[in-house]
Amino acid sequence: MRFNNRDKVYTYLEEYSSDIKSQINKGRTINTLLKSYIFETSTQDSKLDIDQIFDIKDYSTNIVDEGMLRLLRGQETVGFVEKINNRFSVMHSIDSAQRSDSYTNALLKQTPLLDSLWISGKMFDLFWERIQKEHTPHRYIKMKFEFNGFFDNRSSKTRSLKDLENTTEEIYDDESITSITLVEELADLGRKIEGVRSFFSAFYAVGLLRFPSYVGKGGHDFYRNGKVTNRSESFLDHRIQIKRTIEKYQIITESIESKTWLNFDVYKDSNEGVKFHGSPVVFKFSRPLKDHVFINFVNFTFPTGKEPFRILGKPIWINDNKVHIYGTDIHLWQKVLLDLSKEEFIAILPRGTCGNTIHRLVTNIQRYLDPEVQVNIGDQSYEAFMRGTIEGSAKDE
Repeated sequence: MRFNNRDKVYTYLEEYSSDIKSQINKGRTINTLLKSYIFETSTQDSKLDIDQIFDIKDYSTNIVDEGMLRLLRGQETVGFVEKINNRFSVMHSIDSAQRSDSYTNALLKQTPLLDSLWISGKMFDLFWERIQKEHTPHRYIKMKFEFNGFFDNRSSKTRSLKDLENTTEEIYDDESITSITLVEELADLGRKIEGVRSFFSAFYAVGLLRFPSYVGKGGHDFYRNGKVTNRSESFLDHRIQIKRTIEKYQIITESIESKTWLNFDVYKDSNEGVKFHGSPVVFKFSRPLKDHVFINFVNFTFPTGKEPFRILGKPIWINDNKVHIYGTDIHLWQKVLLDLSKEEFIAILPRGTCGNTIHRLVTNIQRYLDPEVQVNIGDQSYEAFMRGTIEGSAKDE
């Protein structure tokens, strides 16, 4: 098929999604599900030339139009890359999950311009509130909760980091992962989550939430790292839900940058001085980290900029409970300053550092260190900040 304009791409993916949904309904999938991967880059002022960064390894691209590429592996069409705006692009893949995941991870490692869209459990809760308002209580919802206690493994102190050099963003250890998947009617799932979170903290670490389709059965599985699997019959519904999520995410991210970027003004009056602007982001743990968890985390994460945190810096140990990191975020190679203790982490973003850094930190601290961590942006909780930002933007529309 000749993909010489965007309409033909959309038509092809719409028919592909409809066919896959029919296969799912019959209980026998022959083709792979459509998977979309959301990429974030820099600021709204950046110029992302998508045709220059997706050609890696055995993959190449052909231009469909100014904002869309056809992705090929050899001579086989395996997907399409769509530029949503100057800050976000989406790869729609019809390749196998193993191959598309591997390609995405390689792309992120080789291209500092790109980062994943990171959805923390706290942000998922915000989207979950919206879903409860927009859909009937009998609609089936899927949620997955996952906490990885890798850093709580005492043997990881002596474990060679070389064993994990080829891992993706997952730090996988069967013995340390708590994973629960629920598929329930919307109303029942809401009640269960509210009840169980009070005594089982892993239920704060949401790793997947299915957004119900607006046009039929099924839905769209959003993962914490910006991957979205289409289990509906419509690509257009899939795309609309992705764009809607990106819009909310971008508003929040740019508001974080406006609030947190460290800047200063030199002023002159009777006492010449400097006035600083910018708010720190504080991660307060529900209980202090265990000694070995804190040590494992610091030693594993920062010396090599290891995924999923992707912050490179030499740890400066002030004492047994205090570490400074004058770090570099591997996404865009911008500075980030961290003050770490077993009770709390404090992050400071110099001007120009991507606000996506904060989403990445929240998401992975919830997943690997403390699902119940409290996050404050200045004097506001992360949750209140996000909610207020979105509600404020809605009023302006």
